[in-house]
Amino acid sequence: MHVSKYIKIYPLEEKPESILVYSTKKASVSVLKKQLLESAERGSLSSESLATLSDLGVIISEGMDEKRSMLGFIDGINRSDTGMSVTVVLNMDCNFACVYCYEGDMKGKLYMSLETADHVVEFIKNRFSETKKSINIDFFGGEPLLSKDLIVYISRAVKSFAESKGAEYTFSLVSNGSLFKRKVAGELKALGMQNVKITLDGTAELHNRCRPFKGGGGSFDILIRNIKDTCDIVKVGIGGNFGRKNFKDFPRLLDYLEGEGLGPGKISQVKFDPVMGREKGDTSPADFVDGCMSINEPWLVEAGLYLREEILKRGYSTPKILPMPCQVELKNFYVVHFDGTLYKCPGFIGKKGFETGNVREGMTDYSDSHKLDIWKDDECLGCEYLPLCFGGCKYMTYLREGRVDRKDCKKPYLDATLGAMVKQDIRYRRKTKGA
Repeated sequence: MHVSKYIKIYPLEEKPESILVYSTKKASVSVLKKQLLESAERGSLSSESLATLSDLGVIISEGMDEKRSMLGFIDGINRSDTGMSVTVVLNMDCNFACVYCYEGDMKGKLYMSLETADHVVEFIKNRFSETKKSINIDFFGGEPLLSKDLIVYISRAVKSFAESKGAEYTFSLVSNGSLFKRKVAGELKALGMQNVKITLDGTAELHNRCRPFKGGGGSFDILIRNIKDTCDIVKVGIGGNFGRKNFKDFPRLLDYLEGEGLGPGKISQVKFDPVMGREKGDTSPADFVDGCMSINEPWLVEAGLYLREEILKRGYSTPKILPMPCQVELKNFYVVHFDGTLYKCPGFIGKKGFETGNVREGMTDYSDSHKLDIWKDDECLGCEYLPLCFGGCKYMTYLREGRVDRKDCKKPYLDATLGAMVKQDIRYRRKTKGA
């Protein structure tokens, strides 16, 4: 046996005789005696301890070419995935006028037609194989609830199809939350809706400045009321988009939510993300210039760790640190634009050269246009962070460079944050294994 290439070892100040070991491949956390790994290398551990460390991804079998085995890691995920995930962009319209709107000048009175919706349903049916056990749609916009009738129409058709195949149909919404009333939640729940993500950009003053209605009015109080009225029907997750100047305001939002009875028992998940920058030549909204262009920007280390700590210490759930291939590499993930054009990532919607077919004629080969195997070289295969990165975010590379044939390496960010995040999980989730 020998130690895996894909682990990180951190000291434990409170236990100097032990080390903290995180497997980037298995997402396991272990507290081990310092000499244990040396004993494993020498082969002097009991078979039980060896089996435990092997299961945790800390050690691997002698003679195993771990780097070569990683070449098939994503293929293994695709083979074992029994679900089909589809993001459906119903429209490019919105009743908000967010100062940093990601969709910028693509927005307008652009809606999916009933004919295109029928083709979406047929596309799902045609791509659904007998090995699949579930279909999940993430309805997106614009504001998807401006097309509520289409959500109902598509869901009824896909739900009926899934049940005829012995599979499960579920769906979720990414919504600004203003139209998500109790009656709407009840109607959609009956059709398979499980969760909604609603964005709150800090407390009322900050949120209303960042995410006002088109007419200029504040949206914060309406969203809080809607969350209160619906969180007992479906899971409500809270998102938020921060910048370098306002991220320290977000914990005040968490305190406000708790004070309003929207504590961890009512909110399914909280995740705050930095506002992203814009590709060269994109000037809408014209006065917004404060987005980030790389996860490695130094201020994001402080902001990311600070906000994650504030979320966890209040008892809210937030995503765990897990192996995370780019969704472009996931064969069972699709993005359908309102006009039926197919993409592999919502970020590439409307970007010339990143179309991957359409729902009428099917998928096209996108392996070259999206540079799928860019991480399959000695540099990435030799990096302990490979399972958490796989070459990084293609969309972020596109924003910075207008191309995707270069990596978006996350190593500087993970060097600065991973150990702290693992220790956050130990403090607040308290689910570790010791040996």
